[in-house]
Parts: sequence; C-alpha cells; structure tokens
Amino acid sequence: MPTRIISPAQHRLMPWRNGGGRTAEIAVEPAGTPSGFRWRLSLAEVEVDGPFSPFPACGRTIMLLSGRGMDLTIADPGDLPRTVRIDRPHEPFDFDGEATTSCRLVAGPVRDLNVIADRSLQIDHRVAALDDADAMLEPAPVWLFYVLRGTAVVDIGRHLAVTEGETAVITDEDDRAPHLRGAEADSLVYAVALRPR
Repeated sequence: MPTRIISPAQHRLMPWRNGGGRTAEIAVEPAGTPSGFRWRLSLAEVEVDGPFSPFPACGRTIMLLSGRGMDLTIADPGDLPRTVRIDRPHEPFDFDGEATTSCRLVAGPVRDLNVIADRSLQIDHRVAALDDADAMLEPAPVWLFYVLRGTAVVDIGRHLAVTEGETAVITDEDDRAPHLRGAEADSLVYAVALRPR
C-alpha cells in the first residue's frame, strides 16, 4: 500500500461481534485476506462491560483516549488471570491478543486506540510531545502516526502534514528513517513502528 494520510471520514465503522461496542478501522494490511490481517490500527468505543474479541497469534496494544478508564482482566494461556486498570490517557499497554480478556468500565464509556499485529511483527511505539525540533526515528518497514493533538510534520524525503485525528501510514519508503516534528508547540503524536521479529 502506498504512503497515505487517512482522515476520520475514511474510517470503516463496524459493530463488535458481541455488541459491546463499535470499532472504527483506520488502516489494515492486507485487507480482505482469509486470515484477517497482518496488522490493524483502529479506534474503539467501549460502551458496556464484557469480553474482548480474541486475536490468536497476535500481539496487541491498547491506549485510552477519553473516558474514566477500564479494568482489563487478562488470562494468558497457562497463567492465572490478572487485572490491569487502564485509566491514564495516552499510555499504551501491551498484551497478548490470544489471551482471554474482559473489560469492566470504571465510570461510563471509553474511547481507545488499538494496534493489533501478527506475532511475526514487533510493535514498537511511543507517544511523542513535539516542538519545532526534529526527532529522528529508526527505520522500519511500516510507520503509523496518529496525531492526538495539534499538527505533526513527517519528513520522508517529502513533508506530510498530519493534523489532529488524522493518521499517516508509511509503508513504501524502503525502511527510510522518518523525521518527526510538531507544527504547533503543543502537538502530540502516537508513533508506531512495525518490524519483523
């Protein structure tokens, strides 16, 4: 897929299979395959307590965007269940997509951002507060930049200006190392690199 900027109007909306929420699929690769996908970036609206859908052979990262938070009870294969509270916005949390996972809302619905990737891929991520200085990132076959606040400028030999709520998906730059900076003093971006293990 070519490098592109995805606006919220381009998200693909779908209900959860269990009816407990809604997903807005931002980007997926490859789409429409029998196995589902190799990786996916999505937003979720979690409206009621209940189970999460399992994603066998995948790693998963979840990050709270809005709402009071949720308690995730995670039962990894062969381990006792553990409960983790996700109540701090913009702090990513990694867990096994294959684990039996359920959610209890702390106080009302929440909105979160999700990265799910096949275990052949390593999910490396950071939330970067940006100013006018460039941040040099390490090369990766896939970079995802979701702008949480303000405007981010991604330089991959050409400049991509990505505004709040938009996502830059960079997949065709031959592992080029992007430069990242904020076009506004208070810009905040979630940067995700997907690399072969």
